[in-house]
Amino acid sequence: TYGVYYDTLAECTFDFGQEFDNYHDFYRATEIADGDLDYYVIAGPDVRAALARYMQLIGGTAMPPRWSLGYANTAMALADFPDAQQKIREFLALAERDKFPLSSFHFGSGYTSRGKQRYVFTWNTDKFPDARGLLNAFKAADVRTMANLKPCLLNDHPAYAGIEASGGFVRDSATGKPCLDQFWDGWGAHLDFTRAADRRWWQDGFKKQVLDFGIDTGWNDNNEYEIWSETGQSDGHGTPIPIHRSRALQALLMTQATSEAQAQARPDERVYTVTRAGPPGIQRYAQTWSGDNTTSWHTMRWNQRMALTMSLSGMFNIGHDIGGFAGPVPSPEMLIRWTQACCLVPRMIMNSWKADGSVNTPWLHAEATAPIRAAIGLRLHLMPYLYTLMWQASTKHMPVLRPTFFHFGDDANCWNDNDEMMVGGDLLVAPVFEHGARKRTLYLPRGAHAEGWYNFWSGEYFAGGQTITVDAPLDRLPLFVRAGALLPTTDTWGDAAKTEESSRALRYYPAPSPDRAVETHANLFEDNGLQTTNAVDQCVVHHFHATSTRDKLSVDATQQGTWTLPYENIRVVLPESE
Repeated sequence: TYGVYYDTLAECTFDFGQEFDNYHDFYRATEIADGDLDYYVIAGPDVRAALARYMQLIGGTAMPPRWSLGYANTAMALADFPDAQQKIREFLALAERDKFPLSSFHFGSGYTSRGKQRYVFTWNTDKFPDARGLLNAFKAADVRTMANLKPCLLNDHPAYAGIEASGGFVRDSATGKPCLDQFWDGWGAHLDFTRAADRRWWQDGFKKQVLDFGIDTGWNDNNEYEIWSETGQSDGHGTPIPIHRSRALQALLMTQATSEAQAQARPDERVYTVTRAGPPGIQRYAQTWSGDNTTSWHTMRWNQRMALTMSLSGMFNIGHDIGGFAGPVPSPEMLIRWTQACCLVPRMIMNSWKADGSVNTPWLHAEATAPIRAAIGLRLHLMPYLYTLMWQASTKHMPVLRPTFFHFGDDANCWNDNDEMMVGGDLLVAPVFEHGARKRTLYLPRGAHAEGWYNFWSGEYFAGGQTITVDAPLDRLPLFVRAGALLPTTDTWGDAAKTEESSRALRYYPAPSPDRAVETHANLFEDNGLQTTNAVDQCVVHHFHATSTRDKLSVDATQQGTWTLPYENIRVVLPESE
């Protein structure tokens, strides 16, 4: 295995060897539209090592706050309704009524809209007559909030004339005027984040109209910089850059500006922000997702595959709009299965815009609410493991989501087309992507990393290297644990504490090797979920070492760090058959 990284901001085309040439057989080719040929060849010898070196090259992954790993909800329609404040308050009331484990709510851009047009860093006080009161209600419910932000200012935005007069915006080099493009049923110009004054204006507006207003963080959206002027250019900090070579740069700098402003405003909290666009490097500042997907079983399946390819490309903190953003309203079955498929990915959120005003929420279909909550409950039960994986993504450059060949490259079957996914090195997830299916056929990898697999729900053991068919009732995600794994979880299935449940269990899944001792290792990272450094007094890393034989299990635990833990005991749990 090796990696190739083309370091360019120009448009690229990749041909992955599916075009036949009479003289050269099948071939691979790369076409880069502009600029120098700068690229890195990254040695292996395996996928894991090559990816870690690539991540060191592009700057690593931001460690998110723990609350951001909880369940989130948003919907474009909720903020677009004429009575948006009431609609959003009704949504929060459902969560309060059911004591539902809602960790965060993301305000769609409708809080800034007049009709279909959007005006960043403004509030529509007709739709939100008491926005601060609404935000206080979210705060009282212990639900974090996020605001959608767009970098294009419509030409009737109250700040537009001033920014234009000061030389701001991406400009047309032929006319010297801002590049105007259609945006949200209007005409507008994009801020130029390679220009210091535009950047300052953005950070000042973000602080005053979002953070100081009571919202926790920002969501960088619509930042693909769809400026199609052949003569458009960015300021480039004094050295102009054609827009066709700086679109991706603008998205990166916008996300960086949002992240830095939040860090300055709240220096005692770890930064969390989201972006829809950007080049390699955005993972230093933000989480991302697969964009405005469409409601279908096909989309659900390919979203998972996209998550794996994004992970192999350096974006570890990712997710999808559960239930589909656009398209038809998902059926109860589809919404349940989509929630299960996403319940162990880093970003777990329902987001939607439906023509009839429907909103993807856990209450969209009454019969789906309980299975959806159960999937969220599984996530929260596994939060110690998932949070540790995010720490390893940040410190060890290891993806959270991994194709099976990531660990089992010597098993040729893992290179075949499949719909399985590893979450870390110990969990094998096999979501259901077919309407009406109540069984799931999957392949269990084999190799030095796994001597076999346990069904997470039943405790049944299966040898690796075989294809099996298991029951997949509508209320359950098919999930398997690697034999030999030490899996940190909470010691309860309660969801009232959301991501902050403080009880801990260490679940051991013995590898069946009666003739020799089997050794395994695991880590568990702990902190307050917000701290900004890994100083010795701000976190704890548990190092577990287990040795097992036919008759005996020994577990050693050592602790690195002096932070005061919120628990005194970790309970060791074995499968029921042990």
